[in-house]
Amino acid sequence: MPQRRAFTLIELLVVIAIIGLLMALLLPAVQRVREASNRMRCQNNLRQLGIALHNHEQAVGVFPSAYWVRPWPPDPAVPAGHYRWSTLALLTPYLEQTNVYNALDLNVPLFGGPNQNPPFSIFPQNRAPVSLTVPLFLCPSDMYKQVLPERGAANYVACVGSGTNGGQAIDPGDAIAAPNGGNWAPPDGVFYANSAIRISDIFDGTSQTALMSETLLGPGGPDLTDRNQADPRTTYISLGTSQTLSSATCQSATLFRTNRQSTWADGAYPTALYNHWFQPNTGEFDCLRHSNPAWKAARSRHTEGVNVLMGDCSMRFVRNTVDLNTWRALATRAGSEVVALP
Repeated sequence: MPQRRAFTLIELLVVIAIIGLLMALLLPAVQRVREASNRMRCQNNLRQLGIALHNHEQAVGVFPSAYWVRPWPPDPAVPAGHYRWSTLALLTPYLEQTNVYNALDLNVPLFGGPNQNPPFSIFPQNRAPVSLTVPLFLCPSDMYKQVLPERGAANYVACVGSGTNGGQAIDPGDAIAAPNGGNWAPPDGVFYANSAIRISDIFDGTSQTALMSETLLGPGGPDLTDRNQADPRTTYISLGTSQTLSSATCQSATLFRTNRQSTWADGAYPTALYNHWFQPNTGEFDCLRHSNPAWKAARSRHTEGVNVLMGDCSMRFVRNTVDLNTWRALATRAGSEVVALP
């Protein structure tokens, strides 16, 4: 009878070991290629936002503000700060997102007041468009795509400035946004409440001034009270309205929110803004007092850095190890610094 040939157990184990070794060698290469592609797509998203910003500036005469603070005469009980349509919302007609823009009613505040049903909720006519997911607003490298139900999220954030004014996104000379004034300096970036910055106001030069960058979405879900359970990449410290933003209050804080970047239409710090107080992807927690002021970092899941959109629509990949003074200088529109990135 003819003899049958078969694998011995040792041969089978050797084959499995070789396949495992090949997979171990191949998988990191595949992941690197995928991440390189995601980073390029992320840069392309930011570049499209930059072109839209310039088209807005040419059409209107100024860049869009970070958000609006204005009264709403039909219902004086609506807080002026609830008119806070984001930079992204104001850019929708310049982004081939006319279906989204046409669905939005920007003539009413984003959020209502105590007379709204339910109180302080989004106005009914805007609930559907605000819930839309706009792929252009999402970085493909982020593991999350939505944070809260019935809200469309966004990774891309407008730059308020260096954060050296205590993280304020309000000009103390703005009688509407800051009716009682303040002892802080105005924001030194391009975007803040009721801002109306022109290209000619960027004295540092558009190639030396950051307009936007990226940050990470939160997982959503219940707030956390244990610092050891909170991830600084995806949660942020929330201070009470009576607390002052400072290193001491941030270090002793016990409330960590998981809803970061939940709503692309909302122009407040938790959802649409950042500054350069911290280096990119810092291990420190972002620290916010309600919706303003804040110290909030650029963050990403790209390897070793973040994408930054400059004022001339060029892209910079800035590493986490960038000199902090250089990083802060990159955020100012008229600081007269000389910026030299490696």
